[in-house]
Amino acid sequence: MTVPHATDLLEAWDAGTRRSSAIRALLLLGTVHERGIDELAAMPLGWVAAELLRLRAALFGPVLACLADCHGCGTVVEIEVDIAQLTSLDTGRALEDRATPFVVSDAGVEVEFRLPTSADLMALDGEVAPAARRLARAIVIRATHHGLDVPVADLPAPLRAALERGVAEHDPLAHLELQMTCPQCGATWAEWLRVSEFVWSEVSHLAERLLGDVARLASAFGWREADILAMSASRRQHYLALLPS
Repeated sequence: MTVPHATDLLEAWDAGTRRSSAIRALLLLGTVHERGIDELAAMPLGWVAAELLRLRAALFGPVLACLADCHGCGTVVEIEVDIAQLTSLDTGRALEDRATPFVVSDAGVEVEFRLPTSADLMALDGEVAPAARRLARAIVIRATHHGLDVPVADLPAPLRAALERGVAEHDPLAHLELQMTCPQCGATWAEWLRVSEFVWSEVSHLAERLLGDVARLASAFGWREADILAMSASRRQHYLALLPS
């Protein structure tokens, strides 16, 4: 994946500052994809996560440094994760493949479903309590019991759990968990890696550094922001090195 232009990255960051995590992810992907936001929003969540990880690798390198508090003793645990290993889990499912539903069944109940998308998350409107039920209603195409239609709200708990497992099986990057082990107390647990929030945080730090560089160079030389951002990163750094610390 190519590195996006500094101007495009700053514009995406500026546009997403007060938006949801799902929209931020799409804005970032818009810097490296020609597809429009609506088309990107229709892609499976795992595809979005994989593309964000590839963008992160292009911007900052191929390894993630992940920190988490130990659930047993509170020690801060750090692990390094190779992005290529994570993206190897990507199903690579193309947009048109979503037309073919997946199926889970239990005790005579059969559920056809599709993979969740960013558009589904945006439709949840931030409501945490009913989010899982609303997402299930969005992705279930049809549910039947011995051939008769069943309302999604009436799906038994084991089948709802099977639906979650089905999504995880066919789109493993949609909900990515890292296995953590504490070197102090030996506790082990799974930590959810929120890819869009992780990448957005790093992009935010980069954007703030870029703005600082622009401010210093504009103040010293009277250059416009567009001209400063049009320079290569190495050239900007050479000019910054000429300024008094």
